[in-house]
Amino acid sequence: MSSKDKTRLGYVILVISLLIGGLLRFYKLNWGENYFFHPDEYHIVTAVGRLINNGFYSNPKLFSYGSLTVYLIYITRQILVSLGSINPNIFIVGRFLAALFSTLTLINIFLLAKLIFPEKYFIPAITTFAAAFVPGLIQQAHFLTPESFMTFWITLSTLFFVKYFQKQKLQNLFLSAVFMGLAGGTKISSLAAIPFFLLILSIVNVKKQGVGKNIQKCIAFLFVTFAFFFISFPYSILDFENFRSITFYESSLSTGSINVFYTRSFENSSPFFFQLSKIYPYTMGPQLLISSFLGMLLAVVKIYKEKNKEILTHIILLGIFLSYFVFNSLLYTKWTRFVHPTIPFLIIFAFVGIYEITKYLKSPLVKKCTEMVLLLLIVVPTVTWGLMFFQIYKKSDVRIEASEWIKKNVNTNKLIITETGNTLEVPLSGSYNTIPFDFYNLDENPILFQNLINYLSEGDYFIIQSRRIYFNHKDKNKFPIVNNFYSALFSGKLGFEKVNAFSSFPYLKIGAWKMKINDESAEETWSVFDHPVIMVYKKTVPYPVSYYEKLLRQ
Repeated sequence: MSSKDKTRLGYVILVISLLIGGLLRFYKLNWGENYFFHPDEYHIVTAVGRLINNGFYSNPKLFSYGSLTVYLIYITRQILVSLGSINPNIFIVGRFLAALFSTLTLINIFLLAKLIFPEKYFIPAITTFAAAFVPGLIQQAHFLTPESFMTFWITLSTLFFVKYFQKQKLQNLFLSAVFMGLAGGTKISSLAAIPFFLLILSIVNVKKQGVGKNIQKCIAFLFVTFAFFFISFPYSILDFENFRSITFYESSLSTGSINVFYTRSFENSSPFFFQLSKIYPYTMGPQLLISSFLGMLLAVVKIYKEKNKEILTHIILLGIFLSYFVFNSLLYTKWTRFVHPTIPFLIIFAFVGIYEITKYLKSPLVKKCTEMVLLLLIVVPTVTWGLMFFQIYKKSDVRIEASEWIKKNVNTNKLIITETGNTLEVPLSGSYNTIPFDFYNLDENPILFQNLINYLSEGDYFIIQSRRIYFNHKDKNKFPIVNNFYSALFSGKLGFEKVNAFSSFPYLKIGAWKMKINDESAEETWSVFDHPVIMVYKKTVPYPVSYYEKLLRQ
């Protein structure tokens, strides 16, 4: 294939990648039928509502992230209103923008890949094609959360930062700082890469330009970054007391100095290993993940061996990846969405590995065949895993499915015990007598224990809302009563029998053959917001209060 033909093919693959990537991201924006299953969505929609009620210049009072996402949703809604839409759904507008920014990130990935590969179109287009199917990117595009927005700004900032060193044009450095400021205005943790940006600015070309010139650039970069941070997140300064208070609280959660029920899954978790075993294999797929780290290893070897301008691009991409990877890995809270900004860099390095392996092959035929085999070994599993994960959004949400089943099979006069701590509990509707019970504080609160054994004596059904409680309370020494409860429930000693379970695991079906992957062992937020496992238990053997008391205290 000639160079010209490869370029044409690259353009075709790029267009296909954007079309497919857009479809996978925009498909079913109202998944969950407009229920708030992700708590962050509720908080962002509430903040947009404050602007609608009080005006654009009012305080949205969302300090746990930044304000830029809120402003973008508000502005988009106002545009729709001016075009004749009576009352645009804030929820859907926000998810639309998340899908849009995730799709635009694919373009950033292509442009970054173009800067790193000598072959400017084919491999960058293949890189983009693989990125279109990466499950972690698809999932966040379906949530109204800041991650898709911030990842777009971070990759765009990186793009212009690399361009600055390749072309030495100050406008590229200015744009890099602008977009880094907007990333910070979207989510403050985006600013974790600033020390690396400043390090590169201070040491590159220092012999040629002098220390003073480089320091001036660092100061200018910081000034522009924080100017646009303030423009996009003005109340971080204008309402500094609240900003400081919320930031301190969020920092305390992140470091583990404050323990809350929804961070118990991170007790005794190991930095780095947790991300590599519980997050990346699911957000990227094992094959792409292994190829990514192999590519980074080969990039490090290249940086060590070669002394040319080309390696600076590798250094920048590797350094920005490590800035976010190390920063988030060392936190006590290790939610899946925290690694989202690192995914585009990992994807690019997966294909860097292919280039570094094949460039030493002298025979054109051997080189071409090896390249195609390696590409297929990365792309085919990535596409397969992406399509398997995408099946989640093609089905009805399991919580809605479970609620419909309950409506048809459970009389409204029955007492249903559920687990509290979720944004919403099943059943989602209906005039049922439900008791959302607080298992998180059961071992510390004697009143809760007395209430539970009474509820068990009176109750007819028990519904597990997700894996959150029974997965995170397996330590019998620390949570003896909760542990006893779930052990007795699963063994049948509690007198409840599982009558139905609802799940939506990623799966692949070809004809009569079907493969399903149980991803419940991943970090919990990977599944609990969009495909939890719901289990319905029915009382089959009634016991007195004394039985439950003895059983749970043993």
